[in-house]
Amino acid sequence: MGKLIKIILLVLFVGFYVHSQNIDQEVAKYVRMIESGELERASEESRELISSNPNHPGILYLQGRLSTDGIEALKFYQAVVDNFPKSEWADDALYKIYQYYYAVGLYRTADLKWKHLQKEYPQSPYLRSQLSKDAKSMPDEVSETNKIDTTKSQTTIKLIEQPVPTEPPPKLTDVKQPEMPTSQNYVYTVQVGAFSTIENAKKQEKYFIDLGYEVEVTNKIRAGKSLYLVWVGNFRSAEEANKFKDEIKQKFKIESITVQKY
Repeated sequence: MGKLIKIILLVLFVGFYVHSQNIDQEVAKYVRMIESGELERASEESRELISSNPNHPGILYLQGRLSTDGIEALKFYQAVVDNFPKSEWADDALYKIYQYYYAVGLYRTADLKWKHLQKEYPQSPYLRSQLSKDAKSMPDEVSETNKIDTTKSQTTIKLIEQPVPTEPPPKLTDVKQPEMPTSQNYVYTVQVGAFSTIENAKKQEKYFIDLGYEVEVTNKIRAGKSLYLVWVGNFRSAEEANKFKDEIKQKFKIESITVQKY
């Protein structure tokens, strides 16, 4: 009888493991859809999977990726990190938390999340990503004392409170110009600044408008602070946004970050 019970338990365990693996594969498929700009399709096709497995770490991560609200997405990612730290989605979720705080200008918090990622998931591919360079040179939090000084000539635009050159560089000619969104399929943008004052954000906005780009200044309240984020372009996929980000950095040494709109 004892041997029979062991066999039954083994079969149940194997079945659960296989089922979990299948869910992970499905989640990975939908994440690829989202990153290629097919957010609506991923949302529609994943509904049954999500409703059937609401507490699976991959499903929680997927719901974060599908969310268009930053705070809501953050809750899903944190649930993965807190409750399933050994799952294959834990480093993905923690990286997204880091990216969120970095995008809204809360750099000290972002730095803590990055160090957490380094400590708990040293083999994570995100540690070798482009944003690892951003983490190494994490700026201070946004503050009113860090004003833009337009009297100084700078060749590099930093992510936050950067001086705006008086003479704009020539326009990009070999990169597709960012488009204005016609539907919610445009979910990615390139953030070129996070400012504590609307005046500084407007200066940064004007710099990119003068270059011929579509620019949006959006206000977010985070941790009691009012931040003005400067977004350039609208893209269907993270790949398109990353290409634009990499091109402007290579040509003009402009630091920026790809973010998902929320």
